[in-house]
Amino acid sequence: MENRKQAILRAVVNEFTTSAVPVGSQALQSRYFVNLSSATIRSELAELADLGYLTQPHTSAGRVPTDSGYRYFVDFLMDLEPIPDRVRAFIHDELTAAPADVQGLVERVAMTVASVTQNASVASAPQGTLARIKHVDLVSLEPNEVLLILLLEGNLLRQQVVSTTQPATQAQLSKLGARLNGSLAGRASDEARRHYDSAPLGLEKELLGRVIAVLDLYEKGSESLVVHDGVRNLLRQPEFAESSRLHQVLEVLEETRYLTVLLRQLIGESDLQIVIGSENTSSGLQGCAVVLTTYGPTDRLKGVLGVIGPTRMAYSQTVARLRAVARGASDRMAETAGH
Repeated sequence: MENRKQAILRAVVNEFTTSAVPVGSQALQSRYFVNLSSATIRSELAELADLGYLTQPHTSAGRVPTDSGYRYFVDFLMDLEPIPDRVRAFIHDELTAAPADVQGLVERVAMTVASVTQNASVASAPQGTLARIKHVDLVSLEPNEVLLILLLEGNLLRQQVVSTTQPATQAQLSKLGARLNGSLAGRASDEARRHYDSAPLGLEKELLGRVIAVLDLYEKGSESLVVHDGVRNLLRQPEFAESSRLHQVLEVLEETRYLTVLLRQLIGESDLQIVIGSENTSSGLQGCAVVLTTYGPTDRLKGVLGVIGPTRMAYSQTVARLRAVARGASDRMAETAGH
C-alpha cells in the first residue's frame, strides 16, 4: 500500500477508535492532512473502500474501517502506545499486592487488565500449575465406600466417592485423615506421589492413589481455572448498546470449559495474538476483537491473558498495557512459586 493510503487508513482508524463516528474527508483534512485537498482525500477513501479496508455505512456518511482495515493497521501500521506513569504504577501496585494462591492471583490479574484497558478481560491459570493440598477429609459412607473431600489451595474443593477393597470404620478413616494432613497439608502434588510410592499396600495407598488422580486432573487443566472481569466496561461501548450483542459475548465468557479450549486454540504457539471480528471461529465473538498474550512463572507453565472488546479497539494502547500486566503477573507468580 502506498504511503499516503497508509497514512489515511491510520488516521481513519485513530479517529473512529476515539469517536465511534464514521470519518469524513473534512475531519481528516482539518486534523491530519492540511496540505491535501478534500477531493484528493475523498478519492483515496474511495480507493481504500474498493480495496476492502474501509466501508461506508450510508451513502452520505464518512467511512469506517472493515475487519480487513483493522487487520492491515495491526499488522503494518500499529506503534505501541507508551504507558502513562500512573497506569504503570497502578499495574505494579495491584500485582505486587496480589494474593499468593492461584485463584486469587488469576482473579486479580483479570481485574487489572479490565481496569487498564476498559474492556472485558479473561485470564486462565497457567496450565501445569502444581496443585497444593490444603486439607483432606475421609468420611465413611458404607463399610467399603469412602467420601474423599480434598481442599486445594485457592479454596478449590474436590469430592469423590471411592470404593475400597477393604472395609474401614470412621475411627480408622479419621486417624488416616489426620496422618495424611500431617504429612501433606501445604505440600505440592509431587510430595503426595512420593508418599504413595513408599506407602505399604492397603487402604492408605488406595486412597492416596485417588488423591493423586484428582491432583493430576487439576494439573492437566481439564478443570482449568478461567476467570473474566470488566463486562460492565462493554456497556459503555455503542457496539454493545443492543443487549443481544452483549449476551452473545457473555455466553462465551460463562462457558468456562469451552473458553479454556478456545483461548488455547487462539493463542496457539505465539505469545501475542490479535483476532479481529469475522476471524473469530466463535460466532459469539464475531463482532469483537480479542487480544491475547501468555504469562506464567516459567516458560513451561503458561496461562493465557486476554482482552475482549469491540473491533473499534485502541489496539496500540491495549497491546502495550496487556503485555505490561502479563510481565507483572509472571514476576508475581515466579516470586510466589519460590516461597
